[in-house]
Amino acid sequence: MFHSKNIQIYINFFTIIGVLALFSCSSREPIKVTSTASPISSISKTEEQKLKATTLTIGILSPPKYYQGLANYLKQQFGNKVQIVIDGDEKLSYEEARKRMINKEWDIAFPQSPMLSIAAKNNGYSYAARMFPDSPPYYQATLFTKANSPIKSISDLKPTHTIAMGDFNSASSFYVAAYDLYGKTLKVNMGHKSSKIKELVKTGKADVGAAAYIAVKNDENLRIIHLSKLIPGGNVYLSPKLSESDRQIITKILLNAPADIRKDANYGAGQEHDYSQLLKISERTEKILECNPFAKNPVDFFCGNKPKIMPDTPGKILEILGKINGWTKKGEFESFKLLGDKNKVYEVIIPEKIFNQIPDAPNSISIQGQNVKIINVTPQEQGGIIQLKVTEPNQFIVLKDISQSSTDSNYQVKQIDDGDTITVNDTSNQEIRVRFACIDTAETPKSDADKNTDNPADKNQFLWGNRAKERLESIIKVGDQVKLNIVDTDRYGRKVAEVRLGDGTFVQQILVKEGLAMVYRQYLKNCASADIVEQAEAEAKQQRLNIWADSQFTAPWDWRSRKRAAKKS
Repeated sequence: MFHSKNIQIYINFFTIIGVLALFSCSSREPIKVTSTASPISSISKTEEQKLKATTLTIGILSPPKYYQGLANYLKQQFGNKVQIVIDGDEKLSYEEARKRMINKEWDIAFPQSPMLSIAAKNNGYSYAARMFPDSPPYYQATLFTKANSPIKSISDLKPTHTIAMGDFNSASSFYVAAYDLYGKTLKVNMGHKSSKIKELVKTGKADVGAAAYIAVKNDENLRIIHLSKLIPGGNVYLSPKLSESDRQIITKILLNAPADIRKDANYGAGQEHDYSQLLKISERTEKILECNPFAKNPVDFFCGNKPKIMPDTPGKILEILGKINGWTKKGEFESFKLLGDKNKVYEVIIPEKIFNQIPDAPNSISIQGQNVKIINVTPQEQGGIIQLKVTEPNQFIVLKDISQSSTDSNYQVKQIDDGDTITVNDTSNQEIRVRFACIDTAETPKSDADKNTDNPADKNQFLWGNRAKERLESIIKVGDQVKLNIVDTDRYGRKVAEVRLGDGTFVQQILVKEGLAMVYRQYLKNCASADIVEQAEAEAKQQRLNIWADSQFTAPWDWRSRKRAAKKS
């Protein structure tokens, strides 16, 4: 009996121990996070103990409510050992945000602005994620006026006009605007968010405003007078005060957050933005800041003597043809003498790094005596000399045959063949088929079989091909005069050319900007106006115009490739 009782005691004792052990094991299981993101496992208790930071401050420039879900999620992941703090809101200035990153006050920074992203990188912050993952990777800045303003372009701006701008760290409303206004003198009212800038322009308290294009593009009370180059978006960064292991854990946790949390906080996975071009813009703007007190009006958007901007016709693509007739080396710059039309002499100044990227220009000596074309460079008069400052490789084009490449000759339109092909007659009445350079439009049906096809991909291709042709027929009429910049001859014997109307309107730009054509990147090296059509395409994509709103659309080159493969098989 005694023996039996002891056995029962032992059994009860070990049962209790077993139950306690089960509870202990259960508490060590990793926290599960349901997510539509990539299958990265949630952080475990063992990993949590390795997190050295005891406080994580989330730095923001948006309403805190959008980051409360992220804060709660981080608390769940890290437990009570780590305090989560949200710092900032939509009223926080860019300059204050920059100071907080300089002082390493933010552990997880959501800077939004690319200029603040650059500031984060310059202060040792490391990349964790991309902001605005559902938006295009690039956006544009704009200068705008009231819809009924007499100001139609930058050239109309006078020192008596007032511009409303953002604060010093805004890419779209300050840095890029200051860059685009180079050479101007204006009164400046700055330090505002885009909503305030729009209000100042609408109420007449400012003549012109600077903001992101997306903020004003659909406002019928405003008029766009200038669009900038493409600007990369912002990223999420982690403080250098965090240990390397902490940064790895936090990055992993951020990217594994549930989709709704990532959507509210506006971030996601993706490659870090390239800010190299924006840095060049910022360098010029910062030089302007160094030599101009923006607190005192009016403000010069240049240093030293004001460069005299030569007159140009609004809406036209500036092109200067001439022959290289001299060269000198000026430090890191190449300086060429260009003899233009009516023996007008220009000085073409090109940074050595840019010159080395120009096709058909292996060295400075080899282009002596060569005919060239300079595009999209505004002449500036300095000390009686007309200067052309080239900043992009595609602004300087070496012409192998100037008679073939000149845009001076007029051609009469005989027929519109499809969305990117026309037939013209030259001055000697010779018939020439012209394939549009730079772009590619969807194909049109060429046979009865094409017209009666039941294949959904073919029907979709022909739908957009016909629409592109119809739009081209509304731009160019049979009998019209057009100017051609012939850049190549294709394998079918067609002349590949940039096509412009008599008033300088660039036809390819219209088709791409309206979402009826795509940039033909495979042959973009033959496109003198590559930057123009690429900017137009970015704008059409952003607005989801025509083909960019059709998820079933197939790029014409891919469609042709599939048709060829089907025929072979």
